[in-house]
Amino acid sequence: MSDVRDLLPLYALGALEADLAQRVERALASDPQLADELASIEDAALALVAPITPSPDVHARLLSSIGAGPFERFAAQMARLYDVTTDRSRELLGLIARKASWETALPGVHLVHFDGGPACAAADCGFVQLDPGTAFPQHKHLGEEVSLILAGRVRDRTTGRVYGPGDEIVEPEDADHDVLCEGDEACIYAARVMNGISIAGAPARPSKKK
Repeated sequence: MSDVRDLLPLYALGALEADLAQRVERALASDPQLADELASIEDAALALVAPITPSPDVHARLLSSIGAGPFERFAAQMARLYDVTTDRSRELLGLIARKASWETALPGVHLVHFDGGPACAAADCGFVQLDPGTAFPQHKHLGEEVSLILAGRVRDRTTGRVYGPGDEIVEPEDADHDVLCEGDEACIYAARVMNGISIAGAPARPSKKK
């Protein structure tokens, strides 16, 4: 029976070929002591494997990738906005939870840049987050801009109109305005900008970053 005992660690790992595994199973069925030894080996193996809890941002991105993220209801709109598949749209929405994706462009103004699909190859695509009470500075559109509000409330200080989650804002070429994040919640919106913008007369186009 000693040779069967030698096989127990490999059996516990599921690493035995079928004929050897069957041999071990026959021995286990007839020898309770051998079964106890196998249980001890399995317990020891489990003790060596420490469970890893994913970080909150990784957990959020995984949920987003399977359609269970906090912004899932915007996945179809995002896909149309950026000319990408719904799966790719979910991946992009998952970037919101990834702290490393964001860069601070101005105090209270944070950006994520990425590439859109073929129809958006010439566009600046990304997410904008405004801290509560923060305004994106006065700027002029050098081409059409379409924005999709994902969280919080944004007020266009030129028109006074307030937009909330699910609203789309379309600004034509040469439009000149600024927006303010209202309330206590940070504002997040997806933006697709053709030809960039200018701030105080200076063109501003981001360097794209995954």
